[in-house]
Amino acid sequence: MRKMKKYNPSTTTSATPTRYFFTDWKITRLGIISCITAGLLIGCAQIRKATYPDDFVYLEQNQVTNKMVLMSSYMRRIDEILAEDTTVSSAQQEQIIKILSSIDATVDSLGAGNIRTNHLLIDEHIDEFKTEVSVALRDARSDPPNYFALGRLSGGCVACHKYRKY
Repeated sequence: MRKMKKYNPSTTTSATPTRYFFTDWKITRLGIISCITAGLLIGCAQIRKATYPDDFVYLEQNQVTNKMVLMSSYMRRIDEILAEDTTVSSAQQEQIIKILSSIDATVDSLGAGNIRTNHLLIDEHIDEFKTEVSVALRDARSDPPNYFALGRLSGGCVACHKYRKY
């Protein structure tokens, strides 16, 4: 039978009580777990590259959300410019053209053209939206500018997002 030692506060203890907390076994185990976790994270990205065709673009959900929010802010900015005055100055026209060009670049980054993505709804409607953006950009550059296509562009956003709840 083992005899228990009585706790004696007057005995000296080690100055570094945590010195033995991380034993060699625990450090080795922590290292192995870290390596496996890092390998899995890196491996998933590599597997994704190998399993999808070359023309496939994998879009993370946060990428899609950020780009949609960005395009929404662009559309609000255009609405603000058009609501300022009844006539649009040449400086405002240039702002609208610049914003529409930014929308066009954002649409391209979402996979316009023959690019397939993991978002079927985007794949189905992105080319239509790209056409709407191109028409709005062409009409905004014309002399005199015509902003009717901007309303259609905004309507295209609403048509695609009518069933989405935020």
